[in-house]
Amino acid sequence: MNQTILIVDDEESLRLTLRLRLAAQGFNILLAEDGEAALEQLKTSTVDLVLLDINMPRMDGIEALGHITTMYPNVEVVMLTGFADFTTAIDCLKKGAKDYLVKPIEVTELITRVRSILRAHSSEKALKELQLKFMSAFLHDMLNPLKTVGSTVEQVRDGAAGKLTDDQNILLGYVSELSERMVKRVKNLIDLSLFEEGKIVLDRHPLDVEMFINTICLRYEIIAKSKNIKFHKSLEPKLPPMLCDFDRIDTVLNTFLDNAIKYSTEGGEIVISASKAKYSKEGKELNGIMVSVKDTGKGITKDHLQSVFTIYKDIALKQPLESSISSFSLAIAKHIVESHDGVIAVQSEAGKGSTFSFTIPV
Repeated sequence: MNQTILIVDDEESLRLTLRLRLAAQGFNILLAEDGEAALEQLKTSTVDLVLLDINMPRMDGIEALGHITTMYPNVEVVMLTGFADFTTAIDCLKKGAKDYLVKPIEVTELITRVRSILRAHSSEKALKELQLKFMSAFLHDMLNPLKTVGSTVEQVRDGAAGKLTDDQNILLGYVSELSERMVKRVKNLIDLSLFEEGKIVLDRHPLDVEMFINTICLRYEIIAKSKNIKFHKSLEPKLPPMLCDFDRIDTVLNTFLDNAIKYSTEGGEIVISASKAKYSKEGKELNGIMVSVKDTGKGITKDHLQSVFTIYKDIALKQPLESSISSFSLAIAKHIVESHDGVIAVQSEAGKGSTFSFTIPV
């Protein structure tokens, strides 16, 4: 399959010249006149490499580079720059660009650089696929022993090995809780791998939204009270049922509430809402139900807001444990919602809290 290159430059003659030369080498070519048009192309097209000019109207190459590296981390970027922008081009390399070319562009050098970057890109992609398969097999191997630990602990607590003291029962309860948490995390990682491979099959049934939310909130209301956090529900009456995979949507809402509890301070407030909503998906207007969780926690900085649902494993693993767990959980939530033909969103301001929401069809 031919690889696709997106050429982004406000100079039409250069765009057309590069398209002619690169198409002759067997590449699929897309064109955009500025950064905004490039991002629109990336929303609907699979692109392997972007040739990105630095100086453009509306949205320049530097701003566009920030969006591309955040939203499309698997897309390689080569900056196109005039000689006077040499220092800026070096800064772009630090911000995620793979290479830069100085105008006027020598076509032979361009083709050589592009082929070299795309060869390396293909090799890296193949390595990630291999790592994904290994991770999936490894996680499945871990799951059964963890389940065995949990069931064995429960048998001991039920008296299979004799009567326990109160202290022993408390300690085994702690072990049981840790075991359950580990099983849940491993299952989430398996789900993420399966979603990325496109192997998840949903088991959809109509779900009573009000009953679903009220049931989930029973546990979180108790946790919130223990942390002196106000907990409120705002449910529109007579909501129609959602057609969904209960276990998957349960995971999404638990993720939102877990994070709201985790990042809210004493005296804060959490509000869970559900209402009918219209939304657009791939050009279609759909009737859905929006469920949202609003908190007054520490919020998310503007720099991290766009990547909150799209963070990759290798990035998440470099974060502290708590942040890594949140990153994986939100990535899984995004896959789950989108597999239901829904949309997921976040609004946040650092220091003022966040609102996470998902909308799926009725």
